[in-house]
Amino acid sequence: MRKSVTTVIVAASVILTAACGPTETTSSPTTTHSSGATAGGGSPSSGTTASSGTTAAKVTPEQLCAMMTTAKAAQISGFAIESAEPSMSGDVAVCTYKANVSGTPLGKLITEYQPNAKTMFDLTKAKGQTVGGLGQEAVYFSSSGQLSVRLDDRNLFHCFVLDVRMNHSNPKAGAIEVAKAVVPQLPGA
Repeated sequence: MRKSVTTVIVAASVILTAACGPTETTSSPTTTHSSGATAGGGSPSSGTTASSGTTAAKVTPEQLCAMMTTAKAAQISGFAIESAEPSMSGDVAVCTYKANVSGTPLGKLITEYQPNAKTMFDLTKAKGQTVGGLGQEAVYFSSSGQLSVRLDDRNLFHCFVLDVRMNHSNPKAGAIEVAKAVVPQLPGA
């Protein structure tokens, strides 16, 4: 019994650590978007078959960035967002919205599409504040400025607020507005 509890705790720690946000990024050009169309002119495509036998949709970082324009990000956040930078963190598609602050581009908010992460959501949702009207269920974590939305039985969307002054110092409302703009465009939503 003791060994199985330890195994569960270690597994949960690995899952939570992997889901904490972008830790490794791939080099890709800065992308500034002026329309809500997905990169490549279409919707995210279906991809590989997941272990349960269902088809898991793939969302590229470029597609994720195209789901919310820099103008929309600026409107919601209240910051002069100048770029949307796509990257990958493991199998997670990441889009970092940046504003120029004293000549330095700084991240103001991050959106992520995380496939196959239902277990992580289930382990952490009790620590957050329930948010209605988004996906199957949504939770906001004020300590990290993170909104997580369960899209379907497997996939998650996250919005990380990096500057608490977002949305007139109401980062939770800002994260919810970001999710309302992006989530309906994601597979499984």
